[in-house]
Amino acid sequence: MTSPHEDRFDWQAAEQDLGEVVDLDAARQRRDNSTAVSPAVQGNPPPAPAVRPGDAGEVLEGDIVAAQVTDVPPELKQWAWAVGWRHKARRLWTYKWRYLWNTFVVLGAWSVRASGWWFRGIVRSVTDFFSFVDDRQGLAVADQTAGAVDGKADVDAWLKARAERHREVKDRRKVVRSRTLLPLAGLVALVVVLLWLGRGDLIRSNAGRAALTVWVGLGCWLVWYGRARTAPFFPQFREPSPYPPVTNDTVTGALLATGITQFRDVVKAGHSPVDVIFRDDSAGGKIAETHPIPGVTTQMVMAKSVVIAGGLKRPPAMVHLSQAPTGVPGHVEILVLDIDPGQSKPKRFAYLGKPVNVGAPCTIGYDPRNRPVRWPLPGANGITTGTPGSGKTAYLIGLGCLAAADVDGAQLAVFDFKGMGDYAELEPVCFAYGADADPTETARMLLGFLTGLKREIIRRRQVLTDLKKVGSDLLDNSAAALTDRLARSKKHNMPWILVIIDEVHEGLGDPIHGKDIAVLLTDLMKIDRACGIHVEIASQRTDTDSIPSGISSLPIVRVAFHQNGQPGNDMILGTGAYKRGVDATAFRRGAAGSAADDRGSCWYIGSEGGEPVRVRTTFVLPDVKRIVASALAGRTKAGTLLGAAAGIVEQPETAPAFSALDDVRAVFLGDEIALHGDVIYTRVNTRHPGRWKSQAALTAALKAEAPGWKSPTVDVGQLRPADAPVDAGVEKTRRGIRLSHLETAITERDNKKGQ
Repeated sequence: MTSPHEDRFDWQAAEQDLGEVVDLDAARQRRDNSTAVSPAVQGNPPPAPAVRPGDAGEVLEGDIVAAQVTDVPPELKQWAWAVGWRHKARRLWTYKWRYLWNTFVVLGAWSVRASGWWFRGIVRSVTDFFSFVDDRQGLAVADQTAGAVDGKADVDAWLKARAERHREVKDRRKVVRSRTLLPLAGLVALVVVLLWLGRGDLIRSNAGRAALTVWVGLGCWLVWYGRARTAPFFPQFREPSPYPPVTNDTVTGALLATGITQFRDVVKAGHSPVDVIFRDDSAGGKIAETHPIPGVTTQMVMAKSVVIAGGLKRPPAMVHLSQAPTGVPGHVEILVLDIDPGQSKPKRFAYLGKPVNVGAPCTIGYDPRNRPVRWPLPGANGITTGTPGSGKTAYLIGLGCLAAADVDGAQLAVFDFKGMGDYAELEPVCFAYGADADPTETARMLLGFLTGLKREIIRRRQVLTDLKKVGSDLLDNSAAALTDRLARSKKHNMPWILVIIDEVHEGLGDPIHGKDIAVLLTDLMKIDRACGIHVEIASQRTDTDSIPSGISSLPIVRVAFHQNGQPGNDMILGTGAYKRGVDATAFRRGAAGSAADDRGSCWYIGSEGGEPVRVRTTFVLPDVKRIVASALAGRTKAGTLLGAAAGIVEQPETAPAFSALDDVRAVFLGDEIALHGDVIYTRVNTRHPGRWKSQAALTAALKAEAPGWKSPTVDVGQLRPADAPVDAGVEKTRRGIRLSHLETAITERDNKKGQ
């Protein structure tokens, strides 16, 4: 233990001989903060890990080691500061009056305490000064020394200590006199010199300021010297939220309110089901994570989301539950927002002044953590439901604005069975549009459009098959599916197509065209995804009598705004969604006496087999005119205005007699100086379906109406427009009609009528 050549005691060797020294306080802390486990497994602790000789504490692979939590309480954990300055500013503005009142109260209370500290500083400084000068600590030591050993007074030791204290007091008094009198003597000497030099005015002008500075400095020092030594000096500001604080106790109480037995057992065992609580300003609130407890699944906790919100004394819109990134069942993240989203304005359209590419997922809203949620056009169809006024139409208009803003690669078609003009602002950029006040008329137009769209899909499938055979670079992985590169190819003329059908149940229930629409819609939604066509159907009613299950089950993208009951909720979001806590009936609708309104909020499923996400959609209505005007200008410049957007729409008949010359003249658009014959006939037939049986019949009518025009068709070599027909059954020729020849024939006809 000690060297024979040394007389000193070797403490290090003695400690090694004694073995491990245990810190009792640390051991008690580890015991009290052990991991929360179910009482069912507490009676059977896991076996101790196997340790090989020489491997101090190394755990062999496969052995189970009991976890231990030695962290500080959850609400005291501090994570790295998140970049959430926008949320901080928004929270400050939302609770500005609470912040102001809280600041007034806190600073007022601190001022009162500071006044008390000032008086205590005077007393404490005087007391400490005289204690230093008289060396009262040395006097106490001398008195203690007089107690001696074995209860007998040691007079010699006491006299020695008193003499030592006496010398110390004399030295301290010399120090006090030197450090006090010398500065005062120097100050007096400075004043005398200034007076002798005749600068008394300098003293008089600065004496007041100097005295004030000394007084303020002395006062601040007295406040600091008289402060409470065990409490923070500066005022502590509390969060001015109108809701209770999010702490370990409040979250635990909310989890106990769910009635889940495992949570109750864990709390009875002296543990907390809450793992950690931290602030995430980028998400806009605090996040509490739960311990994974045996017998508790994520679905069990999420199904009680409304109960947990009530336990935290907050509206359901402020409390969001989700699976933690670990993926362990029962490991749940509870996000508690600082601000009620129902009392704040939604974000604006995400692409104002920015280019749009619908060939890639586009942002349509934000989840509770302010992360963008994206909507896919390629490879998907969608269904949107919601009660009147829940934000469904605004969401669909936002989708239409996305397609309209992609001037080079997308086309938009809208059919609105309400017929109230909700989509009228989108009409200038729609290549097909139907919103008649008579639902039967809208159904007839939709049926004709779907019939033509089916022919377009057949053509696209043939083109995609041919491109796959030759291994075209326009395809991805040689798959016969439309790509964004192919959609923007002018040669193949296959842009992305978004078809919006609002209140589709009206069309499906139409007594004349409803059955045909249902058959066509079912077929199209089965085969259109690979061809770059996205059909978005919407309805207020979700029962099987309004929308057959054969149609409602096909869309991948599913959006549920406010629902009236569980059946409609589960039809869109999946069977059992309501019981799992995915509840679209909980959205608030601006009840009387309340400023909270969840309009524009929805549950969103954006992929096949995807998890429902609560989304606050962007609000596009104030910017629709601006977006459409920009899209119209861009499409006019790019030459991508087609169909109704270019004026090629069905026209009502006003007279029994038809003029072939006028019909042909009406289809020349903009600066077009010549058109091929098949393009002319296609446009005329679009405006007046069935008026002219064939292209030859139209040409014969031109000759009959203008006898002097011996040969209406001539060789035309200009580029074909974007809406040129490509179907095999359409008559094709490189001959066409020049606008100058047509106007000459019309002038001759009008002159003859005038004679």
